[in-house]
Amino acid sequence: MKLHRIKALFLRHLYPLKRDFDLLSDMLYWPLVDTLLWGITSQWLSEASGQASIALAILMALLLWNIIWRAQSEVSRNLIDEIWNNNLVNIFSTPLMVREWLFSVMSLSVLKTIFTLSVITTVVVGMWSANILFFGWWLIPFILAMVTTGWWVGFLSAGIILRYGPKMQTVVWTLPGMLLPFSAVFFPLERFPEALQYVSRIVPTTYIFETMRTIAAGGAVDWGTLSMSFVFNFLYLGLALWYFVSSFRYSTKLGLGRFN
Repeated sequence: MKLHRIKALFLRHLYPLKRDFDLLSDMLYWPLVDTLLWGITSQWLSEASGQASIALAILMALLLWNIIWRAQSEVSRNLIDEIWNNNLVNIFSTPLMVREWLFSVMSLSVLKTIFTLSVITTVVVGMWSANILFFGWWLIPFILAMVTTGWWVGFLSAGIILRYGPKMQTVVWTLPGMLLPFSAVFFPLERFPEALQYVSRIVPTTYIFETMRTIAAGGAVDWGTLSMSFVFNFLYLGLALWYFVSSFRYSTKLGLGRFN
């Protein structure tokens, strides 16, 4: 891999932030709206129930879900941007390799995730005095797991678009949403109907949110539960990368010009 090609593609997606309101709203507007909505809701639920841990768990869940959304968006959205701008053929007619593109968008997702997370964390701490640092070093595996989830969802979405064309671009927004109701983001796994619990148990984010709520309530961490998140995440990431590369090769055989 060549660093200058990775840097060039990185900057190519970074510069439009200066003038593209769609990108800025995706990074700031909707996360802030969600933060205000769930911040007020969590405060009300906490006061009504008399359990302060509810507010902390909901606000922390909001932060973690934004990590997933941001990480996946920078992978799949950047691909669809190239298609919308009729630029996919142009970039891959250069010496740019697929793994360089992958490394570039993954690096970009980390940078934008840090930016969005910094803004909404400031709002959460400033408006509701939520002690995010209550989770201590557990924040590191939580964030790593969420970023990994975002990546495999993004690569899966991008692979579907490459294989079936722009008509499937809706997966950029709908595929992450499919995980939301099965991830036990704002409520415990035991609240699910028994049949749906089997689905939730193969979703890696479920184990993170369950562990997060356990810590917020003052309980002990179950290492087996936490490790299941990483087992599923790495399995799905490997499969998603394989599917993306396979779809890219399939698409190049048909000709990338069909996206223009």
